Amino acid sequence: MAQKKRMKQINLIPLINIIFLMLIFFMLAGTITKIDPYKISIPESIIKNDPLTPFLTIVIKKNGEIFVDSKNKKKDLKKENYLKILRSRKPNEVSLKIDSETSSELFLKILKILENENIKKVIVETNYIQKK
Repeated sequence: MAQKKRMKQINLIPLINIIFLMLIFFMLAGTITKIDPYKISIPESIIKNDPLTPFLTIVIKKNGEIFVDSKNKKKDLKKENYLKILRSRKPNEVSLKIDSETSSELFLKILKILENENIKKVIVETNYIQKK
């Protein structure tokens, strides 16, 4: 009888191939979220909104700094500078990301400016909390 040869080593190449295929799959299938460059605490809500909607975004920090699409605009600049951006883009919808500790006066002032510029829809971004 012929004796069967015993394998002295296990071939690991197929296992390595499967691991790399799984790595590539999870890299492509996973969702990538943007890192928020503005460290602000936005209000909480029980209604979930989609943070991936492509609107013109206005960010207001609690110290009054205002950013329009990542362009730094200090609060003491004239509102004409903000209006230039709004008029050049002519958006129908604006996403407003405002710190929860910002004064309501500044919030209302921004809303009034947006209303005067015929912005049809203003979305105020909030943190979603689930009901218990």
